[in-house]
Amino acid sequence: MATLAGRKGDGFTSVPEFYNPESMNIPNLIPRLTGMVVLLMTLQTIRAQETKFFAEDVTAPAGGEVSVNVRANGMADVVGLQFSVSWDTLLLEFRGISNIVLEGTPAGNFNQTQLDSGRIGYLLVDDSLQGFGLQDSVVLFTLDFVSLQPFAAVTALTFSEAPLSCKGMNNENIALDCNRAAGTITLEGTNSVPVFAEDARFQVAPNPFTESLRVTTRLKYSGPARLEILDLSGRLLYERREQVRTGEHIFQLSASDFPATGAYIIRLVTDREQLHRKVVLQSRFR
Repeated sequence: MATLAGRKGDGFTSVPEFYNPESMNIPNLIPRLTGMVVLLMTLQTIRAQETKFFAEDVTAPAGGEVSVNVRANGMADVVGLQFSVSWDTLLLEFRGISNIVLEGTPAGNFNQTQLDSGRIGYLLVDDSLQGFGLQDSVVLFTLDFVSLQPFAAVTALTFSEAPLSCKGMNNENIALDCNRAAGTITLEGTNSVPVFAEDARFQVAPNPFTESLRVTTRLKYSGPARLEILDLSGRLLYERREQVRTGEHIFQLSASDFPATGAYIIRLVTDREQLHRKVVLQSRFR
């Protein structure tokens, strides 16, 4: 198995002829393959293999070090893949990459041309075309940061389409169905909203979100309630009256209900209790 390096001038150590840091594409690996493999690689894909990339949820001290594992499922027969992840540069300062799978290197497997924008691209290629043989939940790499703020906050390591869009292929010329799940990063401090225990009766999805947010309750009672949005200092930004029902009940919030991108607390207040969830609104252009 082999990993891939990028072009000189962008922090990479060698110059593969097919590498383009703006649109690196697994099918562009064709010039490196034998005639028969070229034929296989150029056949039209008729179905997709489900593969999932996900970042772990982590809790770390505000102002301290933060390390986030990026893992994958469905990697046993994958021969090539690329994707990108992003983070909030106002809250996290990138410090490096560790735990790279298959003896990879930061220079050989990562496009680091957009670190200032909080984005990094990842590329892995198996020259043998046999498949990486990796087990589910394998750690592909770990991103290491330092929290820039001393106060409590919640943010996320998300997946983006830059600098590399998500693409991949397995050893049967089947394209990957790139399912991706962001990881929530909770920074614990002493002078802001405390970290609330998550209650399974109060769910939000997707999280992070870009356009709309679905809030689901599963309560054993009904009655009047307030659905609220708070910032991380606890300041009330938005509220509306609701009537919760016994069993599953769904509310909708729009990105327009929030003042800007960032992290917030969603709170449901009933005559019996208060339920909280932390959410992240991210830009659709990120």
